[in-house]
Amino acid sequence: MTVADTVEAQVRTDVQSITSTSRQSQLTIWLEGCGAGILLMLQEIWWNIPPYHTDLYHRFLPMNTVFGGLAIDLILACLLCTGVIWLINRFDPTSKTPLWAVIAILLVIQTSKSIVRIGLWYGISKRFGALVTLIMLACIVGAFLVWLLKRSWYGRKAVPAFRGFLAALGICILWMLPQLIYMAIRPEPHDIQKFVRAVPPARVPQRRIVWILFDELSQDQVFDHRQPGMPLPQLDQFRSQSVMFSDMQPAGYFTEDVVPSLLWGKVVAEIRSDLRGNLSVETSKRWQRFPAQQTLFADAQREGWSTGTAGWYNPYCRTYGASLDWCAWVARFSIAGNYLPEKPLLWNISAPLIRDELPNSVEHSKDYTDLMRWSHELIDDEKIGFVFLHLPLPHPGGFYDPKTGKLGVAGTYLGNLVLTDLSLGQLMQWISETKLASKTTVIVCSDHSWRVPQWRSRFSQEEEKAADGKFDTRPVLMVHFPGEKTPEVVSKPFPAVNEHDLIESLLHQPMTATGLKDWARGKATHLQ
Repeated sequence: MTVADTVEAQVRTDVQSITSTSRQSQLTIWLEGCGAGILLMLQEIWWNIPPYHTDLYHRFLPMNTVFGGLAIDLILACLLCTGVIWLINRFDPTSKTPLWAVIAILLVIQTSKSIVRIGLWYGISKRFGALVTLIMLACIVGAFLVWLLKRSWYGRKAVPAFRGFLAALGICILWMLPQLIYMAIRPEPHDIQKFVRAVPPARVPQRRIVWILFDELSQDQVFDHRQPGMPLPQLDQFRSQSVMFSDMQPAGYFTEDVVPSLLWGKVVAEIRSDLRGNLSVETSKRWQRFPAQQTLFADAQREGWSTGTAGWYNPYCRTYGASLDWCAWVARFSIAGNYLPEKPLLWNISAPLIRDELPNSVEHSKDYTDLMRWSHELIDDEKIGFVFLHLPLPHPGGFYDPKTGKLGVAGTYLGNLVLTDLSLGQLMQWISETKLASKTTVIVCSDHSWRVPQWRSRFSQEEEKAADGKFDTRPVLMVHFPGEKTPEVVSKPFPAVNEHDLIESLLHQPMTATGLKDWARGKATHLQ
C-alpha cells in the first residue's frame, strides 16, 4: 500500500467517524427536544394517556379529535424545542453563555405549574404547593449562580447533566406519540346522552323509590356543625320526617369509586377504563370488568321494576344503559389544554392558544340546570318506579350566590349548600305532585363528605372558617317513608356500601321507619 492509499484510507475513516458523530449528535438533540416538549405539555399528556384512562371514561365519546390535536401539538412542541436546542448548540457549542440556564428555568417553571395543577386534583395541601414553588425558585436562582460562580463546572458538568436528563425523558416519545396517534385514528363509540325506552305494562309501578345523591354533601356541615346564619329549612324538614344515619362510614374518597360501590354492593378501590370507555374496577387487589348486570338497576328490573337515572360525571347511559329504561347524564368539566371532543381536529390543534373557554362556575351551573330539568322529567314519568338522581351539589367549585340567587357566578361550597337545600325542596314538591306520592320512599344521601384536603388550597376565608382545619368524613344518609312525620336516628356506625343492601330490601318489599331501624340493628349485629 502506498502512502497515498494510506492517507486516503485515513481520510475516509475520519469522514465516516465525523458523519457517525454528527448523526449521533443530531439524534441526541432530537431526543433532548422531545424531552423538553414533553415537559411543556406535561399536564395535557398526564390526563390523556395514563394507563388507567379514567379521564377518557368520564367524557362523551368519541374523543378522536382531542387525541389527534394533542398528538399534533406534542409533535409541534417537540419540533420547536428541538429547533431551539439546535440553535443553542450551534452558536454556543461549549456552553459558555447562560442560554442553557434560561431554558432550564423556563422548563422548571412550566413543569412546576403542571405538577401543582395535577396535584390539586389529588388533594395536595398548600404546603406541597408552596414546596413546589420553593423548589422552582431554588432551581432558578441555582441555575444563574452556577453560571456566574462556577462557569467551568457549568459548561462541563451542569449542562451535560441537564441535557442528559432531557434526552432520557425524550425516549418516552417513542411510546407516548404512537399511543396518541392510535387513539386518534381508531374507531370509538358514540355516546348517547339521553334515552327513554318504552316500559312494558307489567313493569308499570304501584309504588316508587326515589334515591337522591347529592355529591359531596357533609353530615357535619349540614347538621352537626352548621355555620351560623345559614338556614337550610328543606333539609331540616326532611330530617324531621326521616330516619337519619348519623355515623356513616364512607365507601371511598372519589365519586368514580363510590357510585359503582353503592350500586354494586362491594367496595371499589380504584377504576380504570379501556379505550372504548368500558369500566374495570379493583376490589381486594384484583381487577375485573365491572359487572353492570349485578347492580341495583339490573336487580330492580329482575324484580319487575322499571328503572331510570339522571346523573352527573359518571357515564351512566354507557355503563348501566342495558339495565335502564330512562337515562340522561352530563359532565362538562374542561379538559386540560382546552381541548373539546365536539370540535374538529383543526380547532383542537390550536386549542391551547384559545382563551375564550367558559369559567368552571358557568359550566357547573349548566350541568346543574340540565340535571334539574331531567330530574323533573324523570319524576313526572310515573312509569319509572326506581329513580336515581345524582346531582352536582354541593360539590365545589361554588357557582351560586345565596345573596342574589344567581347561578354561574364564582361562589363557595357553603353557597352550593344553600342551593342544595333549595333543590331538595323543589324535588320534594315535584314528587308530591305525582299520583304515586303517597307510595313513594325518598332516600337522600351523598357519595362522600366535603373533602377538605381536596379543596383546601382554594378555600375562601368563609370556607376556611367552616372547615376549621378538620376533615369530617361522614356522608349523609336519610330515608323518608310515605306518611312518616317523626325523626328517627340510627347512631351506630353504618358502612355506606350497605346502602346497596338497604335498597335491595326496599325493592323486595315496603318498609317502615321501625322496620328500617330493626334492619339496621340486625345489619350491625351481623357485621360485628
